[in-house]
Amino acid sequence: MPQTETSTQAATPQARRRRGEPWAVGQILGYSSANIFDRVAVSDVNPLVPLVGPFFRGLPSLLLGVFLVWKNHTFGQMRPGSRSYIGARAIWPFVVAGVLSTAGLFVYYYAIRVGGVIITIPVLETYVIWGTLVAWFFLGERFHGLVLLGVGLIAGGLVLLSLGQLRGQPISPLWYWAIPLALFTALSYGVSGSLWRDGQLHGAHQSTAILLQFVTSVGVAFLWLVALGRAAALVHTSTRDVAALLASGVLSGIVGIYCMFTALRLMAVTRVYAFSALNPLVAALLARFFLHEYLNLPMLAGILLVCVGVALTQIFRPKDEKQAP
Repeated sequence: MPQTETSTQAATPQARRRRGEPWAVGQILGYSSANIFDRVAVSDVNPLVPLVGPFFRGLPSLLLGVFLVWKNHTFGQMRPGSRSYIGARAIWPFVVAGVLSTAGLFVYYYAIRVGGVIITIPVLETYVIWGTLVAWFFLGERFHGLVLLGVGLIAGGLVLLSLGQLRGQPISPLWYWAIPLALFTALSYGVSGSLWRDGQLHGAHQSTAILLQFVTSVGVAFLWLVALGRAAALVHTSTRDVAALLASGVLSGIVGIYCMFTALRLMAVTRVYAFSALNPLVAALLARFFLHEYLNLPMLAGILLVCVGVALTQIFRPKDEKQAP
């Protein structure tokens, strides 16, 4: 009898141990589902939806940033005169990242409008290439030789994806414009990611980073609408489109981020990155089944190559990579 009790007690911690895999899957579903809602929003005939997209999509992340700063008591990091003030050198990277990522998000909505999810999202995943190059050039970070193989696979996958689309049924006659547009967005995301790391290496807390970025992002999105004389579009956009954009913001800016950081706490970083590499594939399958976007075998093979390439560039990061405190 005592042996049975001991075995039960020993098994209890194992049974109660939290597993990271469900959170990693939740991250993939969050980001991929956000892409679907983005496509639903811009499929409307209203030509102004891509202009208001960054504003509405950024609102949930802005609210998340406010909540996290309140929860972690990190407002002092942004207040000059406070003992915990991190200084302008740590703050400005997030402001610049907010400007760049918002510019990329404007372009992204036009890309997904003409090219759909299946073309746009695999191209968008090339941000890992630009982020690696920027970190190597500006932050002095090394990269593993297999990263170069990953870059080659991503390039080959995009070529195969394009060739498959030439034999398929494109979303629009201008589908090929989605490739350079998504590349611009990927570049802005890659640079923004390196700026994030730079700001955090200089002492910024994660909550501070999120708040600074999305205060800037929502502000830039609003000022851009004002400069274009299109601010009235914020109130004239249909409820359906606003709901889709807000849903995208919740799924990517709250669900995706929360699941990702939870997974990073519960499992190895390399395994989380391996899961993340599946985002283009899951987004493509969701677009195929829910939006009926065209997908043939060459396109699917191209997307799989992109996934493998992304996995290589993320998993084989240098072991001595700088970490934020």
